[in-house]
Amino acid sequence: MPSVANASASPATPTPRDVAIEAAAASRPPPLAPAYSEVTDLDLLVSRIGEAEDRGDGANYDALLLSEFIGPAVSTRPAHESVPPPAPILPVPAPRAPNVPVIGTIQIQRRRTLKDGRTKLKLALMDTAVDKCGICLTQFKSGDIAQLGSVCRHAFHERCLGRWLVHNQTCPMCRVPLERL
Repeated sequence: MPSVANASASPATPTPRDVAIEAAAASRPPPLAPAYSEVTDLDLLVSRIGEAEDRGDGANYDALLLSEFIGPAVSTRPAHESVPPPAPILPVPAPRAPNVPVIGTIQIQRRRTLKDGRTKLKLALMDTAVDKCGICLTQFKSGDIAQLGSVCRHAFHERCLGRWLVHNQTCPMCRVPLERL
């Protein structure tokens, strides 16, 4: 009886299938790098600041941009070279008038008719030009009852500011303290 060839080849001699798999693997490009990097653009920018300071050729624009974004960098000078900061000059606070909201009626300051027939109104509250309530952002109308900060001059509907002042004692726009009557 003829001998049957062993179905599995010996490990020393690769089969044609193994050769084809190895050739395909060798021709494949290496796997791509991940979509993210360990180094961010901010890290790169920070690393370039030291280089720009060392050169001294005025290439500190990146440092200026970065300091505007994250604040000024800590000085790299040794402590014995650093100049002590000057003593702060504190302004003497002048007596302030209290910022009490005053109540008034929105009035038409100026009326203008455009070429297309629309009417444009300039509204005022106690000689201060107003447009929208700073809280609800609704446009003021002639005859609306509104309140105006006596110091900051921000305008609000009377009801809007009343609700705001229940929880907060500041101007909703500039955070200057507002006093209730």
